[in-house]
Amino acid sequence: MGKGKEKAAGGGPTRERTIVWDEDQTKFMLGWYIDYIKEQHAGFKLKKQHHFKCSEALNRQFNMGVTVTQVERHYRHYKENWKFIATALGKSGNSFDSSRSLVIMSESDKAKLCDRVRRLLTKPIKFFNEMQELFQNSSADGSLAMDANTCMNDTQDDEDNDYDDDICNDFCNYAQREDDLGDDSDTLPSPISGQPVMASQVADLSSSSSGIKRPRSEGQPPKRDVRPKSRISRVGDTIAATLVELQKEIKKPPPPPPAMRSSDDILWERLEQMTLTTDQKLMVGTYLAAKDQKGMRGFLSASAEVTFQSWVLKFLSDAGL
Repeated sequence: MGKGKEKAAGGGPTRERTIVWDEDQTKFMLGWYIDYIKEQHAGFKLKKQHHFKCSEALNRQFNMGVTVTQVERHYRHYKENWKFIATALGKSGNSFDSSRSLVIMSESDKAKLCDRVRRLLTKPIKFFNEMQELFQNSSADGSLAMDANTCMNDTQDDEDNDYDDDICNDFCNYAQREDDLGDDSDTLPSPISGQPVMASQVADLSSSSSGIKRPRSEGQPPKRDVRPKSRISRVGDTIAATLVELQKEIKKPPPPPPAMRSSDDILWERLEQMTLTTDQKLMVGTYLAAKDQKGMRGFLSASAEVTFQSWVLKFLSDAGL
């Protein structure tokens, strides 16, 4: 990604911290600029304070810690990318595959391109629709571009060679525009206005990409929600869904209580578990089942197992069994 430079306190240049942009962050940034510019008046121009607002939105959404300079350079990086795309589409013989977002050109033309442009145009172009909507009718003609024939800065350190995307800013053999841009603007003439593009090449890519700003009095189209959910938002959704499920569980009626067993059932079960003959069990059961033995049954059902078994064995002994 881009590297920015600022003036240090002592007057010398210092490098802005290099960051790596995720696709979600880049898409959010481009969408933010599209939506923000749509709300502005005709003739609106982007300035430093607008890049600052975008950096605040990015930091709130992704907790990036991105600076104004980093946002502005990332914005200009894609602005220059659109300049290369528009120049390629305006060149006779080139076409555009909208299904793959890929510029179709001859191998001889590809060989004339510098490294950055070749990497951009020889594979599917990410965020083509966003760049088209944001820059098609703006001054995206690469005002930051370096000399076309020296696509690298000879004074750079070797460690910057991996980032030549940020300084390789032009075609090697395509003619360049000479107009002075001044401030960023989304209402200045299109960079490809002098080189019409076939309607079949780009007309079907975005129905909302006219880029012509309407006065405030006219109705505005609904905003597109291009912001992906942050991790905190996804956690919040999970918690909310869990609370809903808990509420449903709480509202369910409680299960019926288990049926209570009578003391007589417990007594007969304990008698069945003893190691006795069937005749012995019948004799003990018949004795205890008598109406006048209700008190004995209550006593035995509440007594410990040793007491119960001792009573049964004594009863059988007294009966001569």
